Amino acid sequence: MLQAEKFETEREFVEQKIGVSTLPRFEAEDSVVSASVAAFKRLCEKENIDPAEIECVVLCTQNPDKGGLPHNSALIHAELDLSEDCACFDIGLGCSGYVYGLSVIQSFMAVNGMKKGLLFTCDPYSRILNPEDKNTCLLFGDAASVTLVSDTPRYTLSSAKFSTKGAGSEALKKNNNLLEMNGRAVFNFALQDVPKQIKKVLESAELEADDIELFLLHQGSRFMLENTIQRAGIPAEKAPIKLSETGNTVSSSIPLLLEQEIDNLPQVILMSGFGVGLSWGTAIYKYVK
Repeated sequence: MLQAEKFETEREFVEQKIGVSTLPRFEAEDSVVSASVAAFKRLCEKENIDPAEIECVVLCTQNPDKGGLPHNSALIHAELDLSEDCACFDIGLGCSGYVYGLSVIQSFMAVNGMKKGLLFTCDPYSRILNPEDKNTCLLFGDAASVTLVSDTPRYTLSSAKFSTKGAGSEALKKNNNLLEMNGRAVFNFALQDVPKQIKKVLESAELEADDIELFLLHQGSRFMLENTIQRAGIPAEKAPIKLSETGNTVSSSIPLLLEQEIDNLPQVILMSGFGVGLSWGTAIYKYVK
């Protein structure tokens, strides 16, 4: 907790309110592309993937290498030596990015008759943190993830809703290449808007909170999560809070959480990502029997 000491912040506050013990940060030689490729190699240790069969690569990031030119999904494509018959594009979304990204890549693949694709997330906010701002330096961690999307999925989308409040975008923004966050505004947004959307998605799916086996909420901060979970009427035991060793990893927070929980094979999962934009999306996925 060296940063907590730097800002003269109590360890108890950092661990209980923010929910963080350690924060992973990219080294100088790390990049969005290298972290994404490493995530793919870890996935290949669990799944039998033939790179020649990949027809689509989508990357969700707001802090790409080389300023985003060329698009980083193309750079990942090159590193993985994928076929030229492979579509690649980036999505510039933050904390809602995984929920949005899954819907985007699934739709794109279905419309174009594709069988296998990869959804990457990687948003190294450490690149844009103000080292003197404890509100962000004690919160954000770096990570990358990749999800295999295929025409024979383990889970299928049941119901989803997506929302945007552009008028609230000042709450999280980059100014002079440094992140600025109005923590109170983000907290109020999470408590007021996210529970409403979760309830609407449950209603549209004709489900109750008790029907959901696992709630995967964006891991913003412990205090925000605890209050959002309570406000949404979610059984606390079904909504894991596990950001102690990761912090807020933006678009990677939900897939990192999913990786820890997926081996239990929950039958019905609700995911909700919310943050910069202001943008939020909630989706219910059901296990394919």
